[in-house]
Amino acid sequence: MCFCPLPKKPRLSASSSLTINFEEDFNLSKKKSLADLTTKGLRNRLSSLKSHLESVAENEHVSPKTLATYLLLLCCNEEQDMNSANVCKEILEKGNSSPIYPQLSLDKFVFLLDSLEVGKTKYLELRRTLLSEDLKLPGYNSVAKHRAQINLLDEVRIIHREFPCGVGISYTRLLTHTVERIVSNLSPDTLVYSLKVRVSDGLDGSRCHRVYQQAISNPDLSTKTFILFGFKVNSIINANDHILWKPHHPNSPFCTRPVALLALPENEESVKFLMDSLINNETSTIEESGLCLHNGNAEVKIIRSHFDTKMAKMLSGAGAANCQMCTATFQQIHDISIVQNGFPINRIIRDARDVFDVVDEEEFLSLPTNQRFNLTHKPISEKDIISASPLHAYLRTFSWFLLLICHLQCGAIQKWSPTSPIILGAKKFITSLIEEKLSISIDTPSVQGGTTTIGNVVRRCFTRSDDTVQDFLYWILTVVPQETHQVVTTIFNNLSAILRLYDSNRKVDAEGLDNVCRETYESILTNFSWAHVTPTLHKLLAHAPQIIADDNDGFGLEDLSEEGLESCNKLVRRYRERFSRKFSFEDNVKDVFIRLISQSDPILASFRNITENDSSQIYLS
Repeated sequence: MCFCPLPKKPRLSASSSLTINFEEDFNLSKKKSLADLTTKGLRNRLSSLKSHLESVAENEHVSPKTLATYLLLLCCNEEQDMNSANVCKEILEKGNSSPIYPQLSLDKFVFLLDSLEVGKTKYLELRRTLLSEDLKLPGYNSVAKHRAQINLLDEVRIIHREFPCGVGISYTRLLTHTVERIVSNLSPDTLVYSLKVRVSDGLDGSRCHRVYQQAISNPDLSTKTFILFGFKVNSIINANDHILWKPHHPNSPFCTRPVALLALPENEESVKFLMDSLINNETSTIEESGLCLHNGNAEVKIIRSHFDTKMAKMLSGAGAANCQMCTATFQQIHDISIVQNGFPINRIIRDARDVFDVVDEEEFLSLPTNQRFNLTHKPISEKDIISASPLHAYLRTFSWFLLLICHLQCGAIQKWSPTSPIILGAKKFITSLIEEKLSISIDTPSVQGGTTTIGNVVRRCFTRSDDTVQDFLYWILTVVPQETHQVVTTIFNNLSAILRLYDSNRKVDAEGLDNVCRETYESILTNFSWAHVTPTLHKLLAHAPQIIADDNDGFGLEDLSEEGLESCNKLVRRYRERFSRKFSFEDNVKDVFIRLISQSDPILASFRNITENDSSQIYLS
C-alpha cells in the first residue's frame, strides 16, 4: 500500500493508544523527505508506524487499511479536517453497503477532492484501498465530470480589453444555476413556484499580491492588483412569503459567487470597463425579466451594497461628496440644527445619470463643486447603490473613537488634528496600553498586509465585558480626564449598540434606533464641537435607520455586508500561489476563478457548516 505524506500531527481520539515518535518513526534527520521516497523507501521508513496502526486497528476492530485511510482523510488538510472528517465518517459508516454512491451524493465527493486537495492519483489510491474493504467509491471521472457541471467550467471565459485581462462568467447564468442548485436540494414537498430571490452584489479591489510583483511583458496588465465582482443569494421566498432558504453564514467568503476577476488597477477606468461590459445590462435584464428555472420563474431583487467608500465614490460619481447617501456638505454635517431635523437620503443614481444625458459633461464638470452636487463624473452604476458597508462602519468608527480619545488624552488640544505629532504620540501610548492589558494589537502593520485593526479585533473592543480588566472601555477611561468619563461612556455604549444592530440579522426598531443615533450625533457635536464627524460616522448616525427600514425590510444589514467579498481577496492570493498554474496568465486566473466558484457553491459550502452539535442543513422548509 502506498501512503501519501501525512501532515505534522495526526489527530486521534483520546481512547486510542497510538503513540508516534516523529523523530524516530519519520526519521526527520534524513535529507530526503517522504514525498521524494519510492514505495520501497516509504515502506522501510514507515514500518514502525505501520506496526502501530496494526495494533490500534486490532483494538478498534477495524482493518489497518481502513484505519490508515481514515487517518489520511482526517489529517490531509488542517484547515478543513473537521468538515472533511464528517463527510469521511459518512463514507466509512456505509461499509455494509456497496456501492456508496448514490447513497452519498457526488457533491460530497467533489467537496472532499477540493477541501482535502486530493488529485487524481491520490483519489485512485484511496478508492483502491477502500474497495478492498468493500467500500466502493465512485470513479474519479464521474466525480470530475460532476465537478465540471456544478462549476460551469464550459461557460467560464477569458475577458479581453485589447489584451486578456481577466476571467468571468455570465451573471444571469451563474445566478440561475445557483438558485436551481438550492431549489433542487429543498424538501420534496416544498412549494417552489413563483419564487422571490433576494440578491446583493458589489466589487472590491485587492492589492499586494507579493508573489507576483515581477516585471511583465504587457505594461497594461497588473499582476499585483485585482478587481473581483461577486454576488450572494440572501434569501429565497415562495409565493406564500415563506422563507425557503437563507445562508447559515452570510458574511462568509464561501457565500460569495464570483462573476468576474480582472487583473486591472482599482481606478475609474477599470471599474467602468467592468460594469459597462459585464454587469449593468445583465442586472437590468435580470430585474426586469426574472430568472427562468426548471420549475418555473423567479422574481429577483438585486441590492448593490458590497463595496468600500472608495468604490462607492467611483460607482456613484460623487467623488467630491462627503456622503454617498445625501448631498450634505461638510459644514452641514456639523450643524446641530440640521442634525436635529435629519438627513434624508436624496442622492439618486438615475437622477445623476439623467443630468449627464441632457447637459454637456465637460461644461457641467467645470461648474463649482457645490453647484454640481459634488459629482466628479457620470455615475458608473445604473442601479442605486446602498453604501451600507457594515464592516467598514465598524473599522472607521473605531478609528474615529480612538482619535477622539487621543485628543482628550492630550488635554489642551481643542482642534481636530489626526496627523499632529502629539496626537500620534498619544495614539502610540494608548495602543501600547491596550496591547499590554488586553493582548489586543491595534493599528500595527501585519505580516499578511495592512494592519492588525481588523473586523474581529474591533468587534471585540466594542463588546462590553463583565470582567473589568478585560473591558476595553475600562482602560480607555484611565487615560482621559475625569470630567469626560460620563459622556465618553455614553458615546461608546451608544456606538456599540448601534453597530451591533446595524450588523445584525435581527428585526430592528428603526424609530428607536433613529432616536439613539440622533442623540449620539448631538452629544458629539455638543460636547466635542472641535471634533470632525467623518463621512462613515455621519452615514452610520444619519442614515442607518432609514437604510434598515427602507432597503432591508426593517432587518439589520448583516446580509448586505461587504465582509464576504473582502475575505475573498485573501483566497485569491492564496489560490494564485498554491492552487493555480503559473505558466500563463490566462490559466492562472482561470484556475483561481474556478476554485472561487467551487468553494462558493451553496451545496458544497453547506458541508463546511456541519458540526457535531449542529444538525441543521442547507435546506429549510
